[in-house]
Order: sequence, then C-alpha cells, then structure tokens
Amino acid sequence: MPKEKKEKQEYFEEALSDFVYDVASGKAIRHLVDRGYTTEQIMRQLDFPSPRARVEATVYRYMLESGILLETLPVPEDEMEKITLKHPAERELIRFLRKLLEEDGEENSYVACMFGTIRRDRERRIGQMFGCLTGREREYLLGIPWPMRVIYHRLNSRMFEIGVQLALHSGTAFQFYFFKSRKIIECTAKEQE
Repeated sequence: MPKEKKEKQEYFEEALSDFVYDVASGKAIRHLVDRGYTTEQIMRQLDFPSPRARVEATVYRYMLESGILLETLPVPEDEMEKITLKHPAERELIRFLRKLLEEDGEENSYVACMFGTIRRDRERRIGQMFGCLTGREREYLLGIPWPMRVIYHRLNSRMFEIGVQLALHSGTAFQFYFFKSRKIIECTAKEQE
C-alpha cells in the first residue's frame, strides 16, 4: 500500500475510533462531569469500557471547554490587587472568600492548581498535600490529568471546600482569583510538621 494511502487509512481509522468513542462514552462522560462525578466514578458508570487515560483526557478536555478549568487567566495578574492572608482562621477565610465569590459569581472565581508542576518526589508530596482532604476530594483531584503548569479551577462548591482545606492545611500557599473585582487572595498556611 502506498505511504499516502496508508496515512489516509490510519487517519480514517483514528477518526472512526474517536467518533465511536464519543458516541459510546463521550456524551456520558460530559454528563457525569456536569453532575460532579470523579473520574473513578465515571469509569464505573460507563457501559462501554474505556482506558483510564482516554477517560481522563475526555474529562480534562470537557472541563476546559465548559470553563471549569482555565489554562490562562482572562485578566493579567499585574492588573489585579494581591492580598496575602498569613495563617488565617478557617472561619475568617471562609467568610472572606464567600463574600468575594458572591460578589464575583462562580464563573469569575477560580483557584490556582499547581499539582501538575510537582515532579520531584511527586507521590509523597501530593500525599502530604492532599492529606487534609476526604477520600472523595483526593479521588476528584487525582482523576484530573494535571499538565506540567498551573491550571485554574472554577471555585464551584466542591473546589471551594477543597481550596479552603488545602490553603489552611497543606503547607503550601494557594491563590484564589476573583476576576470581576480583580483580586488575588493568597493564603499561606502554617508549614506541615
């Protein structure tokens, strides 16, 4: 078979495979993401078996398309006011962030997620960082294939709870972005012992 014809055949087969996958699983995956399912829960719900990497890629792509995740900020950081909260009490942090979230709305409120940037001693460091979370919260974060850069997750109810816990207990500084009011709230927690 000539090279050009072989390439066309491979392209067609890949496109057909993608179409079949989307019909069999893609729509269901998007629906389950909208309902708040973790990648693990989605895989258990699918009628058509799919490799985990493909499900994760579909979840990630849909989260980008729907605005749950952002790869870049819509407002340059240098045009935003940065407020640093050092070791805030949980109640104070929740009240402060909720006020900004109510003012800006969920669609304009995000938390920076640097999980993909952790390379050295990744499993131990992620385990320590996520130690303050519930099993379902850890499962949710671990089911997203975080790229090797900072990604921004919409501050929906799930991510609000996760973000507050990580900001207070992970030993890592977390930044919350409120685009409408043009504020960055950086929360620095006490170092883990």
